[in-house]
Amino acid sequence: MSNSKKFTRREFVGTSTMALMATMPGIAMIMPSKDAMKLAEDHREELIDLLKDLIRVQSISGEPATEAQAVVKAYLAKLTYRIEESADRPGQYENHREFMPPDPSSDGPFVNVVGWPKKKSHRQFAMFSHIDTHTIEDGWQTDPFDPKMVGSRLYGLGTSDDKGGVAAMLVAAKALAKANIALPIVMSLHGKGGGSRGSLPVFERISKTNHTIRGVLYVHPAETGRGLEDIKNSVQGILDLQLSVAGWRGEPMEVGSIDSAAWEEGGNAVDVCWQVINHLRSTVFKNVNVNVGMMNGGDRIGSVADKAVLTFRLKFEGDYTWAKLLADANEQIAEHLKTIPASENAYKVSLNTIGYRTNPGAASWDSEKSKMLREAIQDVTGNAPNAYPNHYAGDIRYPIRLLDVPAYGIGSLGGNFYGPNEWVDMDDLVRLVAVLIQTITNWQKL
Repeated sequence: MSNSKKFTRREFVGTSTMALMATMPGIAMIMPSKDAMKLAEDHREELIDLLKDLIRVQSISGEPATEAQAVVKAYLAKLTYRIEESADRPGQYENHREFMPPDPSSDGPFVNVVGWPKKKSHRQFAMFSHIDTHTIEDGWQTDPFDPKMVGSRLYGLGTSDDKGGVAAMLVAAKALAKANIALPIVMSLHGKGGGSRGSLPVFERISKTNHTIRGVLYVHPAETGRGLEDIKNSVQGILDLQLSVAGWRGEPMEVGSIDSAAWEEGGNAVDVCWQVINHLRSTVFKNVNVNVGMMNGGDRIGSVADKAVLTFRLKFEGDYTWAKLLADANEQIAEHLKTIPASENAYKVSLNTIGYRTNPGAASWDSEKSKMLREAIQDVTGNAPNAYPNHYAGDIRYPIRLLDVPAYGIGSLGGNFYGPNEWVDMDDLVRLVAVLIQTITNWQKL
């Protein structure tokens, strides 16, 4: 005889579909959007209060965020999570293949928090957000640390980038726990400035474990400001480089007149600089985008340019990495210099990284996980989301590249990123919670 629980008609009618399916062995639960939305709405006031508590505690990019993470830990302590706290220094990862120097420069330590479900599953999913905020810019009309509600908008530093994401992630986890659904891993990390303060060290550690993570949601809005209309499922590789060439000038024929030197006796750094970049474009950079941003050559127009500096950006996808592109480019430069006729002088050429250096990452737009996420957004909002592929240095690259699992970035409607009077739409933040609930629940059936 089967051990499955028997329901009378009266009991069946009085039991919600979601609760009933949770009791039936062997059946994966499908979360209807109306149930997810109800759970999210039931937690609206808690979501607002939690976000306000997070905003009131300063955690500007480059700061440890100890007090803000204490708010996160206090919330997780009420759920069935094992809390792992770490103090991470980005300097320990300078030689890591995914490292990018954080901006502003600082070696912390920075506090990162991971909530691990006490009941581990053979198939887990994760959500993460970043606790650090932008700096305080001139022009705030309110106190950035005193959240103010105006209509459906909540104003305050970090409301949309990304303490709103932290609050939504935590509240969604609590709602999932109440619905008796397997809890996801939740991570409150340092993510601004390239992620080397938090996302890199945390995901690198996880990659060394026998983890069972199969998919990740980065609870962070696309920088378009359109909220759930856009999903980040890929990020571009970016490498900012500076090519420097030192040439020489001939001996002046007139006393005190640099311009009197014979032009043909000089070594024109501008000419060689263009030769080198064009050579790289036809070889190492043949299949990547090369955007030349600035050129500074010499200090006068009447004499050979003895110095030239060209600053440019590479944009790339696929299997390219910034480290390999840089190494191959330097090899090609050395080979090209051998083709320049020898003289008593020699050109000195260097190619160095500046600014961004980040690798690409992409999760399939057509996978089952992606479809479930997109369906959840459409069910909750009434609109099908679009792919937003133009971002770079996005933290979804860490789970994609280090854990080899798909990761998707989603967030709520907000405004004034990176500036004063930052805001988030609380109605849309509630919808985001519903999307997280529905997606994590439905991913469980895969």
